[in-house]
Amino acid sequence: FRSRGRCNSPTNHEAVMKLTSIMFISKETLALWCLSVGSAAAFSTPAASTTRVAFVGRTAAATGFTAANSQHATGCSCPACASTHAAGCLCPSCRGTTALFADAAPEDSEAVDEDVPSEVLAMDGVESADEAHNVERPARQQLKKKKPTGVDITELEVGSTVPGTVKSLASYGAFVDIGATTDGLLHISQLSTEFVGDVSDVVKEGQEVQVRIVNVDTTKGQVGLSMITAEEAAASQAAAAEAREARQAARDRRQNNNRRDDSGVLGALKSKGWDTSAMVEGTVVSTVDFGCFVRVDASKLNSECEGEFDGLVHISALRSGRVGSVTDVVSVDDKVQVRVKSIDGTKVSLTMLTEDDENAKAEAAAS
Repeated sequence: FRSRGRCNSPTNHEAVMKLTSIMFISKETLALWCLSVGSAAAFSTPAASTTRVAFVGRTAAATGFTAANSQHATGCSCPACASTHAAGCLCPSCRGTTALFADAAPEDSEAVDEDVPSEVLAMDGVESADEAHNVERPARQQLKKKKPTGVDITELEVGSTVPGTVKSLASYGAFVDIGATTDGLLHISQLSTEFVGDVSDVVKEGQEVQVRIVNVDTTKGQVGLSMITAEEAAASQAAAAEAREARQAARDRRQNNNRRDDSGVLGALKSKGWDTSAMVEGTVVSTVDFGCFVRVDASKLNSECEGEFDGLVHISALRSGRVGSVTDVVSVDDKVQVRVKSIDGTKVSLTMLTEDDENAKAEAAAS
């Protein structure tokens, strides 16, 4: 310790000077000594303490202010009047009787329990009422997707009949558990040979059924099932094939009836000739986007020919001007004047333009 001023008490001053001459040690050594002494005292429970609350601060003994040193002058810097330790020092002289830690909990635990609100005890360790719903929440490990169990679909045999349980219904069919790693799909078309409008009309959830494996897709992990037996499926396919053939035959008959065989009449007319400039009367039998078909009596072109034939009047040959729609000019059953331009096999080219109109139209297009 070093004195920064002169003490007014000769006796105390001499004692201080003797102490400083004997205990001349470095600051580092002094700090270590203070810490060792202070730490041992700090972590010991005061013997006479009955208080359960810790106080932080300095007592009168820590500050060194006593009646004995009140005789020193104001501003005295001796150790008895002023502390030379740094702020926060934990040595016994600075700490005094300060308790740094609260004492342990009382031995009478019932007294503590009485202070705990009943709401907290009733929640059994839950932090707050807002978190009470989490008590019943399953563990995260239980929420992880379980590994599928059952027979691998690669071991299933297509065509075999197996028992199953309907797990769920959909608008397009039902999913059936057949003991495999994935549920099979029982499509609505495979519920019965008759028409099925609603899946629930045939099967229900939880119903035990016998199903036939009709398809196994190992790439997509899908299994196709059917409640139709192999015999019923074969009979249904044969009936469907017969129905398709009957429809095709009827379609062919209708087309043959609508298609005229004008080859004989056209052959005779082509061999005997006709006047390509003559305008004859015909009847519109049908219209299409690109023109209309007109039926003509061959005897009007050559008296030696008999019969009728159909020819096409292209939309560009309906009239001299532009035509937006065929029906703007002609309609079915209309009587029109046509001219036969050419005959190529069974194809006849007709026009409703005269030779003069046709030439004028060609000249206008060229100019």
